[in-house]
Amino acid sequence: MEKGMLTLSKWGNSLSVRIPKKILETFQLSNQDKLTYSVEKDQIVLKPVKKESPFRKMFDGFDTKAYFADEPTNKEDDWQSPQGKEDF
Repeated sequence: MEKGMLTLSKWGNSLSVRIPKKILETFQLSNQDKLTYSVEKDQIVLKPVKKESPFRKMFDGFDTKAYFADEPTNKEDDWQSPQGKEDF
């Protein structure tokens, strides 16, 4: 477990803590990423909120079973053989 010292600094009406670059890189954190915090046994615990893929979010709630329920055949379009420089 890595340990170090951080300093509270004034930021507007609040105080802030700077997180060292090494820790940001380890957890793949960047500006505006979200963290949750909790207080456990006299300790402040910060945890990164998992980043949600925009692609995954686009299909949130998609029901595959319902999509294929009425038509069990493949719903892909068949464009026949490549016509240009497609690489398959």
